[in-house]
Amino acid sequence: MNARFIKASKMRELASKIQDNIELYRNGSFDFIANDPEYYFESETKIAEEDLVNVTCTDSDLNEVDSCIKVYRGIGKISEYLARDERLWVYLTHTLLLNYARKRWPIPADPEKAVKHIRAHFFCSGARGVERDNAVSRLWWMASLCNRCADIPLKDSLACFLYQSDVRANIVERPTTSQNIRIFNAILQRLHASLSGDKALYGREKFRLFMKNLNLQGGVKLLAALPDKKIKEIIDECITSAA
Repeated sequence: MNARFIKASKMRELASKIQDNIELYRNGSFDFIANDPEYYFESETKIAEEDLVNVTCTDSDLNEVDSCIKVYRGIGKISEYLARDERLWVYLTHTLLLNYARKRWPIPADPEKAVKHIRAHFFCSGARGVERDNAVSRLWWMASLCNRCADIPLKDSLACFLYQSDVRANIVERPTTSQNIRIFNAILQRLHASLSGDKALYGREKFRLFMKNLNLQGGVKLLAALPDKKIKEIIDECITSAA
């Protein structure tokens, strides 16, 4: 099917009525969005609906790796420009992936907290909202990032990346590591080896110190300009000094 985008005016209208629609977010549906062309427009981008509707999680298993793969496969390798268009993701969180979104991000009982929660996970605002907060877009962005690691299969790279939330945050919040493919690859390779072994690199303090050491190295050397072999050597030195 062609990808659908909610119209900007309708998105703003929905955002202004979150308080009024809290029960719809909890237990109802927004079928009127998918059934009324006044709410959306179609693009020429093709998506695989069968993958998207099969994205699931449970209370005991967030199923993040599988969810990332299905969303990435369902949406495809779209441009980052398109992937930053909140209208795509807001349409999906209110239609095909509404049940997933409410299951993955349970809405708080407190009305004030509920509105803030819905605004963060069912809508998205700015780069952080698109890449980290929206219930669906965050899955695509994590898969897109991990898919850049050619030496490790996507499922394995996602497993490394998602294994420990503090590790993931330390990588994502540093543009030097998350935006440079060669540095990110080298880190992910070390995480992959650690996950298959003693998992020591996933220790909270050890990884933070490792990233601090790497950041200091980046302050005196243009890491991205170095050969892959040298990048790996520096990363190994930073890991050793974090022991």
